Amino acid sequence: MHQSAPHRRAIFAGLASLGVAAPGLALAQVGILENRASRISAPTDSYAPPTSLKTILDIYKRMTAPVTVNGAGPFPFVADTGANQSVISAELAAQLGLPPGDAQQLNGVAGVQTTQTVGARLALGARAERLATLAVLPAAAIGGPGMLGLDQLDGARLTLDFRNQALIIDQHALPGVGGLISLRAHRRDGQLTLVDADLAGIPVTAFLDSGAQDTIGNMALRQLAITRYPTTPWKPIPIVSVTGQTVDAEFADLPALRIGGLTLPDWPVAFADMHIFHLWNLVEQPAVVLGVDLMSRFEAVCLDFRKDQVLFRLPTRD
Repeated sequence: MHQSAPHRRAIFAGLASLGVAAPGLALAQVGILENRASRISAPTDSYAPPTSLKTILDIYKRMTAPVTVNGAGPFPFVADTGANQSVISAELAAQLGLPPGDAQQLNGVAGVQTTQTVGARLALGARAERLATLAVLPAAAIGGPGMLGLDQLDGARLTLDFRNQALIIDQHALPGVGGLISLRAHRRDGQLTLVDADLAGIPVTAFLDSGAQDTIGNMALRQLAITRYPTTPWKPIPIVSVTGQTVDAEFADLPALRIGGLTLPDWPVAFADMHIFHLWNLVEQPAVVLGVDLMSRFEAVCLDFRKDQVLFRLPTRD
C-alpha cells in the first residue's frame, strides 16, 4: 500500500536546457514513492521492479555513463534525455581547469537563471570526442560530476538496464529475457515523445526522461484527473529547483497509465505548473514527464534516437 508523504517533504528538482526550448528534469530526492508493487503480466520470475523510494534512488544513482572530459576521466555522468544541454559540476570544471565561457540563461523547473558555462571535449564510451558547451552547477545540485543532454545523446541508442542497474550506449541487443514491445516515437525539440498514451483514460503527450527520478504531470492533466476522479485524495508537496526556487505541487495515486499496448499499475503522480511545460508549449494539452520510477517497472528500456523508437523489455514473474 502506498504510504503518503509528510506535508513538508519536498521534491528536489533539477536542471533543464541551456538557452533552448526543451529542458529536462533531474529529481534528486522525492518523497512520494513507497512500497508500490508492479502488476505487469509476464512469463517467468527473473526481474522484480523496485518497490521503495530507496531502491529507486539507488538505481537512479547507478544509471551513469563513463565520460571523458578533455581526455581526463572517465567520470560517471547521468544521462538526461529530458535536457537539450549537457552539464558539468563546478567542482569537476575547477579540477580540470576548464576556462569559463559566456554566462547564459538556464531554464529550470521553476524559472530562468543565469549560469556560467565552459567549453570542453566530451567522449562518451567508445564514441569520438565532441565539442560541447556545458552549463556549470554545483555537484550537490546535480547529484554527481555531470549530466549528458541530447546534444551528446542525439544519434545514440541509450539502454537503461534496470535488471543489472547499468546504462548502456549503442548496444544493439536489448538485455533481459521478458517479452519485448516496440513503440514508434515522435521528435519534439529533439526528445522522444510517445503520443499513444493515456493516464486514467485521459490522452496525454508523454516524454521519457532518464534524468527524472519521478513522474510529473502538468496542470491540464491534473484538472482532467480531478474532474474524472473527484474522490481521489491529493497531497501537497513542494518542488524545489537547484536554484532554491520552489513550485507548489500536489500528488495523487491515479489509475493505470497506458503506453501503446502496455498498461502499468496504479502509480503516484505529482502535478505542478512547472516552467518547463510553458517552454514546451504544453499548458493546455495534457502532458506528463515519465521518470525512472515508471521506466524501472520494466527489465530494460531502450531509447533509440537513430530510429525514433522506444523498446520495452517486460519484467518476468511467477
